[in-house]
Order: sequence, then structure tokens, then C-alpha cells
Amino acid sequence: MKMASAKAKGRAAENRWVEYLRAVGWPYAERRRLNGINDLGDITGTIGITWEVKNQKQYSFPEWMRELAAEQANTGDPVGVLVVKPRGVTDPAEYWCVLTGKQLTDLLRQAGWGSLE
Repeated sequence: MKMASAKAKGRAAENRWVEYLRAVGWPYAERRRLNGINDLGDITGTIGITWEVKNQKQYSFPEWMRELAAEQANTGDPVGVLVVKPRGVTDPAEYWCVLTGKQLTDLLRQAGWGSLE
């Protein structure tokens, strides 16, 4: 019974994240169906980005980042983001987004921040 509720909590967080992405400029975002052993992440429709969404009582960032890295290797996407719904937070704009330092600095440079000098 707990497994079903954990899966339902996960699906709910994924659905809220998809709604948020659509509202802020990714109109084709949608939940991805389970894909067997070659997991491709939780969200599709955002070209170049692998998303892994978590809604769990216990935080396990190292494990989740390894899972995201494997999914990103499967997709070949240049960006992978771990999205974590914090306990007690309902607004997906307040979810935590985790990515590697390299991905963050690459994205910031592409947005015009920083320099290579």
C-alpha cells in the first residue's frame, strides 16, 4: 500500500512540474512513461534537458544525481536537472533544482554571465 502512495506522490510532483514548465515556456512538456532499463528521465518535450523529479520523505541527493547522470547518458541531452519537491511545499516554482557545477556555469555563460578571460 505504501508503494502505491509513494508512486502516487511521485506522479503528482511530476504532473505539477509539467504544469509549471508549460506555464513558463515549454508547452510540449509531458510526463514520460516508464521506459524499462534504459530510463530517459521523468519529463519529455523539453529538447536537450533530462529531468528527474523526486518527492520523497528522505533526501538522497548522491543516489538521485547518479540516477540522473545515467538517464542523461541514455538521452544524450547536454543538460540534466534533478527536481526535488521539498516537504510542505506545494508551489512547483519553489521546488529545488539541482545540476552539476559544470552545467550551471555553462548555462550561465550561455545566458551572458561570466567570462572566459
